[in-house]
Order: sequence, then C-alpha cells, then structure tokens
Amino acid sequence: MTEKTLTRLMGALGLVVVLWAAATLLSRRGGGSSEEGGDVAAYFGGIDGSTVSEARILRPGDTLAFVSGGGVWRVNGFRSDSGAVARFFQALETAEVGDLTATNPANHERMGVSADSARTLELRVGGSTRTLLFGKDGPRASTVYARLPGADDVYLVEGAIRPHLTRQLDDWRNRRMLAIDTTRVARIAVRRDDATFTLVRGDTAWAFEDGSPVRAPQVQSILGELGGGLVASRFVADGDSLAALPEGGSTVAYSAGGDVVAEVRVGTGTGERWGMVAGDSVRYRLPSFRVNLIVPTLESVQPPE
Repeated sequence: MTEKTLTRLMGALGLVVVLWAAATLLSRRGGGSSEEGGDVAAYFGGIDGSTVSEARILRPGDTLAFVSGGGVWRVNGFRSDSGAVARFFQALETAEVGDLTATNPANHERMGVSADSARTLELRVGGSTRTLLFGKDGPRASTVYARLPGADDVYLVEGAIRPHLTRQLDDWRNRRMLAIDTTRVARIAVRRDDATFTLVRGDTAWAFEDGSPVRAPQVQSILGELGGGLVASRFVADGDSLAALPEGGSTVAYSAGGDVVAEVRVGTGTGERWGMVAGDSVRYRLPSFRVNLIVPTLESVQPPE
C-alpha cells in the first residue's frame, strides 16, 4: 500500500468518525428534547419537605395522597412514617436528569412510562402543580425512566426514586403506637386474661401494690414499650378476622396524681393480636412477643422463687 493510498484511507476513516459523532449528537437533540430535558430538570428544582405542601403518587389501581399540616405529613389520612417521608424527599432533592433514552412513543410501554403503566408523581409547590411520569428501573442502579405528560421523549433520571413509588400504603404509615415520658408513670395496672395486678413506683424500685418484689427487667420492658418501643408489625385491615377477636388484656399507666398517661388494649389469641391505644382509632397488628412486653403475664413479672 502506497503512502498516498494510506493517507486517503486515514482521511476517510476520520470523516466517518466525524459523521458518526454528528449523527449521534443530532439524534440526542432531535425533536425538541433539549427544551424538554430542561423542563424535566426544572421539575426537581427547589424540592424538599418544606417547599412541597401536597404530593400524590398515582399508579394503576390506587393513589397515595400526602398532605402536610403543622409540620406533620399524613398519607391517605393516616399518620405517616416521618423517616420514610424524609428519605423520599431526599431522593427527589438529589435527583439528576441524565440521558435522553427514547424519542419514539412506541418505546413507552417497554420502559413503563405509558399512561396506563407509569407511576405519576404530582407535587404541589408554591401554589402550582408539577407532574412527571416514572417508569421502570433504568440500566444502572438507582436510575429510572421518566417523561413529561404529553411528551414523547423519555429521560433517564439518576436517583433512588422508584423504590419509594412502589411502596404500599402500610409502608408509609407510622407504626409507632405511642411514646410517652415514662418518668411521669407512677402506677401501672395490668390485666391479662384472667389475672389482674398493679405495679407501683417506689423511692428506689418498682413493686407490686402490696409491696412484694417484682422482676425489674419485666417492668423496664413495659416502660420501654410505653416510651416508644411499642411498634406494630402492620395494621389490621377491614374485614380481617383478627379484628373480630375479643379483648384479651390491657395496660394502663397512671401519673402520681392519678391521671391516665397511657392505655393499651390487646386482643385475645396465641399468635399475632390486634392492639389499640386510647385516643387512637387505628387497630394495629402486634406480634406475640411484643404483646408479652406491653401486657405481660403475672408469672413473668413475679420474681423466681
């Protein structure tokens, strides 16, 4: 091969590379995608837990509605898990709009962003509503496909957003049944099945009402549950057979002045039971070990002989 021929081949190869790069750039910018990409990025601008007043996740079959009031978020009218909500807004706040991945609407169903398969996230920010459709996981970890309503272009969004959009209602709800200041508790009345007993706080230790000693770790377990440890496993749904079971026990905590500080009731059974707290209409689902902590049996509180 002569030097002249080699030079021509190298020139042709260089031209092919230039044409390929230009075609790639044009395909990524075609169809108004640059402007729409800016609109997608604007969707995430200024988002955090303080700027958003309402949020709705619309998906096939159900809707989750989040409303903020007095610094507290409620989901579908229920108390929300504040940690879950904070992590959700953190994912939105740190999200970044990446590559344009499709311009043909024929790809929408495959990517999960079609109107009948996408998870739509509506955010109320500063008096206006922002809407974005989210689809399936992207090709890399912590990425998701997204598009604007009415747009053909699909973008890859970087951020751990999709796991939040797939969570069920119970996963957003607050499972902590109560949390009181246990230093206020001076007396605890327990009823479990056929036994009833009362525990009183002394100057140095707890004891039964008649002054006989108690097993201190068990009393501390009761106080631990009252102080915030009483966390349900789930919630009792309407029509659940567990809800039909009669009450099987209760624990009532009193202050030194005789005021009721907290009251917990549980259902009968040997496995999971329903649990309720005075002043709260929600019926929670409690595993048996937690029932034994908050409403202990008399035998478990008595010290070994």
